[in-house]
Amino acid sequence: MSKRKFILPLVAAGVLFGQAVGPDTAGSGIPGCPPTVTANAGVVLVCPSGDGDPLTNAVGGIDAKITLTVSDSGGLPIPGVPASDMWLVGCNDGLLLCGGTQGSQADAATNASGVTTFSNEPISGGCDTGLYVSVQGVLAGDPSTCVLRCLAIATRSPDYKSAGAPGPAPCGGDIGCPDGRVSNADFSWFVTHYVTNSNPGAPYLACADFAAPLGSVTLADFAKFSLHFAGAGHKCPI
Repeated sequence: MSKRKFILPLVAAGVLFGQAVGPDTAGSGIPGCPPTVTANAGVVLVCPSGDGDPLTNAVGGIDAKITLTVSDSGGLPIPGVPASDMWLVGCNDGLLLCGGTQGSQADAATNASGVTTFSNEPISGGCDTGLYVSVQGVLAGDPSTCVLRCLAIATRSPDYKSAGAPGPAPCGGDIGCPDGRVSNADFSWFVTHYVTNSNPGAPYLACADFAAPLGSVTLADFAKFSLHFAGAGHKCPI
C-alpha cells in the first residue's frame, strides 16, 4: 500500500519535476521549492466505488477542498500540468487507491495561474489521518515555508479489512488491510466498535467513525456503513 508504487512510474516519465527540487536560476520551469497546497481540516468517508463524501462536503458540512499551486523557481505559474500528473495519497500509507493514482487525481489541469483543485474524495479503501498531494512524484508543501505538508484531512472507509484471496491476506485486530471491497470481513470488524446492548463496552476507533457527531461510533455511523455494505458490497470499479 506504499505511496511509492504510485509515484515511481510518473517520476521516471515526468518532465516538470524530472530533477531534484532545488534552486533554478535559469528559470527552466523546475520549481525552487515544492508545489504548495492549502485546505481546511476535515474528515471524509471514502469508498472503493467512489460514492463517499466529497472533499467539498466533509463530515459536519466542512469544505475541505484542496487548492494546489505549481510554479517555477522564479515564482511564475506552470499552467497545463495534466490532472493525471497530480494525485492524493495517505500520509501514513493507509489508503488502497482503486486503479492506482486514477482514483485520486486532480479536478483539472493547472490553469494559467498554475492552480488546480481536488474536490472529490479518493476512490479508495483504508483509513489515514491525512493526505499528501503529489505532482509527478514531488509531494507538495506549505505555501509560506515550502516545507512538506500533510493536510489534516482524515480519510475513513468501510473497506478496512480483507476477506482474503484474491485480495491480500486477512489481518487481525484493528490492523488495516483493505482489499477494495466492503465485505463481511469489514462488517465483523466494524461491529466490534459499535456500542449495542450486547456490546456496551465497544472500544472507540476513529477509523470506524464516519459520521457526525465525531468522537463516538453511533447509529449514524452504522447507517453509513450499511449503505456501502448493502447488496454485494461496494468495490473498486477498476
